[in-house]
Amino acid sequence: MEVIVIGAGIGGILGALTMKSLGYDVFVFERGARIGGCATTLVKEGFRYNIGATTLPGLKPGFPMHRLLTLFGIEDKIKNTLIPEDLIVEVSFTPERSFCIFSDSERTCEEIAKLFPGKGHKKFFAFIERITKDILTTPVEYPLNGGRFSPWMVLKAVSKPQGLKLLPYLALMKKGALSLLSSFYDSVPSELLSYFRAQTMIVGQVELEKANALAFALSLGYFFTGISYCLRGVGGFLEGLAREIPVRLNSQVEMVEKKDRGYVVHLKDGKLFAQNVLISIPILENLSMFSSNQDIVKHFSRFTPKLSPYSAFVVYGRMKRKALGNFKAKHALIITDEPQNGWTSGYLYLSLLEQENSDFVTFTISTHTPLKLWFALNKDKIKEMKALLESKIIDTLIKRYSLDPNDIVEVFSATPYTFKRYVNRFSLGGFAASTDTPIWSIPNNFTPFQGLYLTCDHAFAGQGFIGIALGCLNLYQGLKG
Repeated sequence: MEVIVIGAGIGGILGALTMKSLGYDVFVFERGARIGGCATTLVKEGFRYNIGATTLPGLKPGFPMHRLLTLFGIEDKIKNTLIPEDLIVEVSFTPERSFCIFSDSERTCEEIAKLFPGKGHKKFFAFIERITKDILTTPVEYPLNGGRFSPWMVLKAVSKPQGLKLLPYLALMKKGALSLLSSFYDSVPSELLSYFRAQTMIVGQVELEKANALAFALSLGYFFTGISYCLRGVGGFLEGLAREIPVRLNSQVEMVEKKDRGYVVHLKDGKLFAQNVLISIPILENLSMFSSNQDIVKHFSRFTPKLSPYSAFVVYGRMKRKALGNFKAKHALIITDEPQNGWTSGYLYLSLLEQENSDFVTFTISTHTPLKLWFALNKDKIKEMKALLESKIIDTLIKRYSLDPNDIVEVFSATPYTFKRYVNRFSLGGFAASTDTPIWSIPNNFTPFQGLYLTCDHAFAGQGFIGIALGCLNLYQGLKG
């Protein structure tokens, strides 16, 4: 077999399609019962719930997901499953105070200025939109030597004609986000600053005070990349892509052995030989898979301390469709001043998913939670904390949007241990995009080991569809070249 792909999440499906587009025969093995990983769409009693990822970004022409789908030649096959979003998210501070984010910076600024009159918005968000476009639409190959930093290699990548515009942005990876803000604002209103904090944590997996300026800018520019609503959920979108490749579910890879001319992949019911292995699961949490090759374990272990210390607590529910009238958009970023004694970030990201049953919609509400607090609990305390957080979050939703509690007809939730059980990972954020973690300090898609490649959020360019898509494009250019 030419390529075995381990995992059928975002990285597995996009990575397998990338290898297929290069002419490789691929086969995907997934330990779970559904495609999607952290982006699975669960079907429960006939209703669909987005388990983790709830938005599909990067679909404007030239942006990473658009470039990948064009490369795969499957745009026409999936376009009827997507609806481009214009009014993307409502940022809510109180029931009376909120602003909406649109797909462009100009109307977003108009919204922000209504709530926060003052100078700086237009110039700042125009900069955010420009840098996001420059970074994400410029095709550049980053052969970073498996995470071993070489200034020459980075400079070589961006010094080609198409990459010259990126050269000035390199310094932003070592500049603080707050320093960038001070270049545009004399002072930032506290509520607006809390939005900046929330969005940086959600996209960059890092506190604003620690974030590098480039990650901060890209976090705010996320909504300007072309967001689409997935009619059958994000997992449904991935299931559609997966029809193009062979995928075997309920097939856990137990061990990978590196040999002279390839890899032996051990499954519960046998073993297979492959010339190449593409890892799309979080490799740093699954290094035991390579226990027979300590050189691989040693290489990747040095990156483990850079992982985000956060996981997610997620509440799912079903509510009557009539409640939709209380919401301005299908997504809401709810800012609260109640981090539950440090158990949550205080930021709740809400997404609504319409159903074939027109009487109901489902919702997903996610927040960051520190792993160390969960690790300190016993089994009974975990259940107790789960029930408490679930209750508090639903109460916040009801009060913020003046909902009738009777309109919410089902609620359940997931802790870090739930994600470990179903997708075999605790940390759901990859690397924190701080000034201490520029792109050259994390694993590249190309490893020092012949035939071993990465398209996961433990490698360039980080988590989510945009990060994984950039990694796949990097892999494609490197192997093609």
